[in-house]
Amino acid sequence: MSDTLKELSAIATKSVKKEKAAKEKRKRRAQLKIGPIDGVRPYEGLHNPLSRSDTSYKSGFLMRTKANDYEPVVALNDSDAEEAVKIEAILQPNVYDVQCQPVKIKLLGGKGEPKSHTFDVGIQYDCGRTKLIYVRGQISLDSSTSKSRIANIVRHTPENAADEIVVISDASFSRVYRDNNRRILMCLMMPNAEADEGVVDLIDHASVGSRLEDIVADSGLPESVAYHAIMRMIGAGRIGAERDAVIDYPSQIWSTKL
Repeated sequence: MSDTLKELSAIATKSVKKEKAAKEKRKRRAQLKIGPIDGVRPYEGLHNPLSRSDTSYKSGFLMRTKANDYEPVVALNDSDAEEAVKIEAILQPNVYDVQCQPVKIKLLGGKGEPKSHTFDVGIQYDCGRTKLIYVRGQISLDSSTSKSRIANIVRHTPENAADEIVVISDASFSRVYRDNNRRILMCLMMPNAEADEGVVDLIDHASVGSRLEDIVADSGLPESVAYHAIMRMIGAGRIGAERDAVIDYPSQIWSTKL
């Protein structure tokens, strides 16, 4: 090898090592911790996913479930998809509890492979059935090693850890769907059971092609109260709407009653 080629090879090797070191440094960035919040239960997950990141979406929100008598608790998310899975679960009327980073298992990983795995989300239903959810981006799930990694996780998960293990990708929820659910979640913070039943009764007897603004106008309720009730009932599945389009006053809504 000529001196010039040796020099270029050395430069390339140095550049690769430098890039690897930079990636490792980014991985080791300090976790962001949420301090005490008056009237709010602290984060209860086994792993804190929050850290500064140039590439990943990190978030947090207040979560209320039947399991904690709807007392607010901090929920932290490692990705947009993870946040979407939790919010979707919270909106379901048959969900008893939603947990962040609930179960950690040991793995017999080889060299360079993970020695443990913490599931992203845990869901418990009113009937007692439990579900553990593995959330990843679709690109990651399409990789050649993904299937074997998931199989290894399932194989080492104790049978009593959950009734079901589910894999969900970020492609399961469109951006508009996620944004709609975030707004529905905000409406859940202002419960009004009487208003909820009122708008459901109206839409059950409304003509085909009714719009959200029609039900608001016919409800006899203050505009904001009626709007929030309709959004809550869309989230609960008692009122139908196109969830992959922005839900607003011109949106067509319909009864889901059979």
